This record gives sequence, structure tokens and C-alpha cells, in this order.
Amino acid sequence: MERSTPISRRPKAVALTFDDGPDQIWTPRILDVLADYRIHATFMCVGKAVQRNPQMLRRIKDEGHIIGNHTWDHPNLTQLPLSDVQTQVLRTTEEIDRVAGVKTRLFRPPYGDLNDDIVRKVTSLDHEILLWDIDSWDWKGLTGPQVAKNILGHVRDGSIVLQHCAGPTETVKGTLEALPYIIEVLSESGFTFSTIPQLLHLSAYR
Repeated sequence: MERSTPISRRPKAVALTFDDGPDQIWTPRILDVLADYRIHATFMCVGKAVQRNPQMLRRIKDEGHIIGNHTWDHPNLTQLPLSDVQTQVLRTTEEIDRVAGVKTRLFRPPYGDLNDDIVRKVTSLDHEILLWDIDSWDWKGLTGPQVAKNILGHVRDGSIVLQHCAGPTETVKGTLEALPYIIEVLSESGFTFSTIPQLLHLSAYR
């Protein structure tokens, strides 16, 4: 189910976000595309993936992208005790800090699943919950044209777009194929690309 987060809309601005990385296969290709177009995005990273691919996380940071926290191993948080939710958040934040030297503030729950207790817990840990208002549905294994249609058909001022930069081949291939076309069409329509901190006037790190 698509989730929304209350955001202050910026005219003709859109934020691209990429979940579940980093990896050694798809993340570098997505970074290459973003570099070609001189666009900065926001990467919501999984702690275990950071542990496996530290050099790729450092590349994300070095190329000017924003790093956020997407839990340690991508569980459904609503099925965990709050003590485990805290561990999922803090362990990932600590690993990102160890590898890249930044203490994340942005947090995205896997599947967008939350409840009031989780919101209070995450907020108490000095993290800002980040959801989205456009789901590319790339996780369904869609083709590049299908992913592009899902995004371009719904973009408005201040949209936050959910895509993925790691995962099964059929998932991320559609995103990689769609990304240049999405960037070109939106640019031709007068859109600019923002990181989440730029779009929402938030601090990325503590």
C-alpha cells in the first residue's frame, strides 16, 4: 500500500530515493547514471548491506548523495518488540557512522509499516521518519517503461519517489533502465532534483 508523509511542496522539485543498498551490482550503475546527469539523490541503506559493501557507501557519500537508515536487516518493525526496533535503528546508524563518518537522522521503515509506538521510539532516537508519495513499484519486477510510467504519471511539486538500488535482478533492472528517461522527461518539464534535506529543509546528519 502506498504511504504518504506530510511534506511542504516545493514548486517543480522532486526527490529521488533509493532503498535497500548498497550492493556491488546495481548501486554503482545507479550512481553512474546520477553522476552522468549531475543529480544528487537520497540512499536509504540497510545496515547489513553497509557492512558487506563499505566502499560503496563511501562512494555514495563522496559523490554528494545523502545517506539514510533503513534498518539493519529489513524486518517488518510492527512484528518486533520495541527493544528490537531500537537495535535495528541504532546498530545501522552506528555502522554507517563507522564506515562513512556520518550520523544519520533520516529513517525509512521497511515496507512503510509503522505504528504509534514505533513512531515515538524512532523519534526518541533523534531520527526523522521518511516515507514517500510515489511508489515506482519496481519491487514487483516491472520493466523500465512500466517503472517510468508509474513515476511520471504521478509526479507533482515536492514528490518523493521510492525506488531501489539493490535486490533481485528483476527488481532493480527496471529502475536502472527507467532512470535516464525519468530524469530527462522531468528535466524537460522544468523539474529540478533535490535531496531529501534540501526538499524538506531537514538536517541529514547529527
